[in-house]
Amino acid sequence: MGSSIPKASLFLALAAAGAASAADPADCAGFSAAKAAAFLGVPAAQVLRKVEKSGKSLYLCAYAVGKAATSIAFSVEAAPSAKKAAEDLERYRDNLMVAGETAPFKDRLPKGAFSDIVGVGDEGVWTDVNGTFTVRKGNLTVQVTMPEGKMEQLKLAQAVLGKP
Repeated sequence: MGSSIPKASLFLALAAAGAASAADPADCAGFSAAKAAAFLGVPAAQVLRKVEKSGKSLYLCAYAVGKAATSIAFSVEAAPSAKKAAEDLERYRDNLMVAGETAPFKDRLPKGAFSDIVGVGDEGVWTDVNGTFTVRKGNLTVQVTMPEGKMEQLKLAQAVLGKP
């Protein structure tokens, strides 16, 4: 009887550790129309979700309220490992640095090509180059393109990936 508590604790710890890698990018990392409705403050029955495969492990997720324009849009990609996802995000930072030094961005980006954001996922990057927030949690990378605005994108990423 006493040994079941440590086993249960170990199971919960392992389940929590694997949550990011278990999230299915084809299902928008579990971000349902109901979750989008809660984020947007509308009834779930009004939200339409569209998922489109755009590569081997890249999915585009879009949510609209009725026939209105898309209100939420992000991509989810699953890398083979957390290490590979971290390497891909580092390469993305390098690409942003290069883009930030070219026209039309040179000397026009208020805080440089990107800024690292902590507190969402394992690591995150905000950029004025394309106005997106990209965040990695485990082997998943999510890039938020809508809603517009840094703070709204950070809130959406937290809703998609779960609070840290």
